[in-house]
This record gives sequence, structure tokens and C-alpha cells, in this order.
Amino acid sequence: MDDLFPANEVEERPCSIELRGREVPFVLKRSQRRRRIAFLVNERGLAVHAPWRASESVIDGAIRDAARWILAKLDDWQERPRARLRAWGEGEALDFLGRNLTLALQRAQGLTVAELVNDDTLRLWLPEPDDAARVRQAVVRWYRRHAERHMPPRVEHFAERLGVARPRVLLSDARTRWGSCNAGGEVRLNWRLMQAPEALIDYVVAHEVAHLLHLNHSPRFWRAVERIYPAWETARAELAATSHHYMSL
Repeated sequence: MDDLFPANEVEERPCSIELRGREVPFVLKRSQRRRRIAFLVNERGLAVHAPWRASESVIDGAIRDAARWILAKLDDWQERPRARLRAWGEGEALDFLGRNLTLALQRAQGLTVAELVNDDTLRLWLPEPDDAARVRQAVVRWYRRHAERHMPPRVEHFAERLGVARPRVLLSDARTRWGSCNAGGEVRLNWRLMQAPEALIDYVVAHEVAHLLHLNHSPRFWRAVERIYPAWETARAELAATSHHYMSL
């Protein structure tokens, strides 16, 4: 996850706490801008975000109050299959709008060219097909180009259904979030969503468009989501189950 705060306003240090007989390491991040204690659990473990002046006892108490949730999330991440390492070579398996693609590489002089062939092969012509970093860079550019074309019409579709003005659409490179919306009417969507089936992309888009009405996750917000995307619960569960794979790109 990208750091939300400038480095000179954040203090970060490793800590640990015993929760229900289990020693839990965590990273404590204090910020001058933060007003409340918040928790983040991901593949790296637990991070605790706290206000700059919060006392150790207050932080420990907040962690203990959330012990059940924290331990459940840590166990969930332990049970998830590890995202495989990609070799970025000939025959690499890729996903595109829920379909399986195979990467084909060919040496060529000049500019790098990407082409979807027969709906099941992504063929790249590039000067250095043996350079894994350059291959990945070319694949990412290809995904981003498709995201730039695919995302805005879906945002416009759900904005019209909800009866709100069409927002500005930007692409995100976040590692832990599929989308975001701010009070200025901007919607950011992760280009990695182009790997997922269109139904899951539409759920994320509808979710962020609903935030144009409610910048929270209140019951009114979820009613707005359901109004424009009734199958949101199924889509959210499927996305949660596959996020670790899509985010590995």
C-alpha cells in the first residue's frame, strides 16, 4: 500500500503484542495527520496506524479490542495461496477480462508492439524479449491502454444509472486497493482490474460511483450500490477470493 503520509510526518517502528495467547508482531505507524487508530492486515502482516500523540496504553487497548478481527484476518492471509512468481518469458500465462492468455515473444527492432491474437495469445514484438523487466513493462502498458478505453464508458454507464454527473476517471497503480473516489468528484480505478471478468470490474466501478453520493460505507451507500449493481455481494466475494492473484501482476 502506498504510504498515505509524507515521510517527515510519519514515525514507523516494529512492535509486538500478545493476543489470546498468540504473539502478534506489527508495525506501528504514527502520523501527525491521523486522528483515529486504524488497522491494516495484508500479506506482510499487521500495521497499526495511530495519531502522533496516542499513548502506548491507548494503542494496546485498541488492538486488544479488535483482537478477534485482527487474528481472523491474519489467519485468512495465512490460508491464501501465495501469488506465483512470473518469469515473464515465452508461454507466460496471463488473464484478460476473465479469459486466459498465453504470452508469445518475438524479437523485433524499433518500437515495442503488442497484439491480441485469436483472443487467446498476447504477442509482443520487442528488441529485448529475454529481458524480463522490459517484457513486464510492455505487458503493463498494454493493460493500461485497454483500461483507459474500457473504464470511462463503464463509469459513465453507472453514473447515468445513479443520476450523478460523470466524474473524472484516472488510473491507479495501488497494490491494495481496486478503486477510490474523492470529494472532488474523481474516480480512480486500478488498471490491474483488466485481468478480471467484466462483472467484477463493473462491481468496482459501481462501488466507486456510489461514493459520489456517499463518501462512506453506510447503509445508504450500500443501497445505492445495490440500486445500480444488484449482484454486488456475489461480485465482492469473488473479487476478494481472487485479489491476491490479480494484484501479483
